[in-house]
Amino acid sequence: MTSVSNPKATIAVVGASSMVASRFCDLTKNNFNLVKGDLSGKIAVDITREKSVSDFFKNHKFDWVFLFAAFTDVDAAEKERGNKGGLCWKINVGGVQNIVEECAAGKKNLLFISTDFVFDGSDGPYDENSPAGPDLDKVSWYGITKLEAERLIQKTLKKFIILRISYPFRGPFSGKDDQVKRILRLYDAGNLYPMFDDQTITPTFVDDVSPAVSLLFKKGARGIFHLASPKITNHFEFAKKVLETFGKDTDELKRGSIVEFLKNPSVTPRPVNGGLKVEKLRKLGFLSTDWEKGIEAVFLQSGGKLI
Repeated sequence: MTSVSNPKATIAVVGASSMVASRFCDLTKNNFNLVKGDLSGKIAVDITREKSVSDFFKNHKFDWVFLFAAFTDVDAAEKERGNKGGLCWKINVGGVQNIVEECAAGKKNLLFISTDFVFDGSDGPYDENSPAGPDLDKVSWYGITKLEAERLIQKTLKKFIILRISYPFRGPFSGKDDQVKRILRLYDAGNLYPMFDDQTITPTFVDDVSPAVSLLFKKGARGIFHLASPKITNHFEFAKKVLETFGKDTDELKRGSIVEFLKNPSVTPRPVNGGLKVEKLRKLGFLSTDWEKGIEAVFLQSGGKLI
């Protein structure tokens, strides 16, 4: 089997058309041999169906699986809270279990993309040794499903990487909106709502995923790693920087409070003091992009016209 440190290892990218994975593939295609699988496309794989996953493993040769496919609509997931028959659980836990079982049987290694939403947000930003949760009443159903998947991976596989990211954003992409696009779209529609100034976040610039993973491969790394902005911020300051960078009027921007927002029992739990610490990756030699420079890079990549 190809060594994890070999930059020409053959990688199965599952969920290859997603916002994070598609950029990873664009930036990594010269470093790895990629087998790109998705729900539809040239190589189809549905992680919720055991036979689809089994056929994918049987019909393609690869050394590692990079699992990007996930149910990521946090508010839609919350409507299924406690429902293990719901789509969120089926994808984020059942789908992961199908992949993990095939990895274990075929002695394949797994890289899994996870999230800072596995933490309850009481004492962040968090490092890799911080206990996930621990108060699951304060963790969204999305976060609970991702945490369950993490535990499943750690219990079953010996060779894995869990890469947690936080509020990922990127340059031009025709699929789902990220935080930058959402702010610009709301602004242009005159619907910009107050942005929380009391929630700690460390947004991940998606372009960092490819070089960070390449370094982890080079180092033969295993375990849990965090990839996010080394500088913390909040949604208000993030939105202000987006508007300033794209030449918009920041007077339209108002402050909001997540603490007040979460007093409504019907809203989705979100980490208040959240975010990720990235010292572990830094010690390996990777310096992640801070959120301000990431926004500036998005502006340059889009020519100032992201939407």
